[in-house]
Amino acid sequence: MKTEKYPEAAFLSAMTASTTHEARNVLAIIKESAGLVEDLMQLYTARGSLDPEKVHRALERIELQVKRGADLLTTLNRLAHTLDQDRSTVELNQEVEQLVRLSQRFVRQKDQRVEAERGPEERHLVVNALHLHMTLHGALMCCLEELPPGSTITVGTKEDGGFTVAEFQSPGGRVAPEPWAEGSGWSKLENLSSTLGANVERRPSGYGIRILFPRGTGARGAPGGPGGQDTT
Repeated sequence: MKTEKYPEAAFLSAMTASTTHEARNVLAIIKESAGLVEDLMQLYTARGSLDPEKVHRALERIELQVKRGADLLTTLNRLAHTLDQDRSTVELNQEVEQLVRLSQRFVRQKDQRVEAERGPEERHLVVNALHLHMTLHGALMCCLEELPPGSTITVGTKEDGGFTVAEFQSPGGRVAPEPWAEGSGWSKLENLSSTLGANVERRPSGYGIRILFPRGTGARGAPGGPGGQDTT
């Protein structure tokens, strides 16, 4: 299997490229909607009549895209700041929502959908935040690799037997492949999860991937690099 010399840099590059592509789409939609408003105003000047419903819809669309663009840039900014500290305290539900927000283009390219299911309780981890995002993204990419077009992936969190769990499921998805049929995405995911002192496993029934984080365990080294010390 091909390994990347600088996996963190490659990951940040891919996420930045995807997010800036989405931001360009946001600007294109805003420009199109603003053009519609301009056309309507010109019609008003020429005819003395205005369709308020069309203006309202165009302005609502602009407002929605401004919020979408702001959310994208805020999330990308948070991802960039994961480089600030080797380990930090993060809230797993928030990290899952960030994963979903930044991964929409990857998901659409596979003609699939991904949704975050936020639990009622906060779930905190002390980890290397960048490696956590790489691991969550690796699990999602593994799902995209294995599931057929049209699938919906839900990502949620839970507590289970002393572990904090990030769970990726696809309602109605096929049963997981046999161990000897695991693809390169699964091998990469196992390597990524090990840097966090986490375990990765298949759901016992249906389709799903679970990442189990021992409470109080932090990151152990960099992906593809030598291991470090456990944190408690």
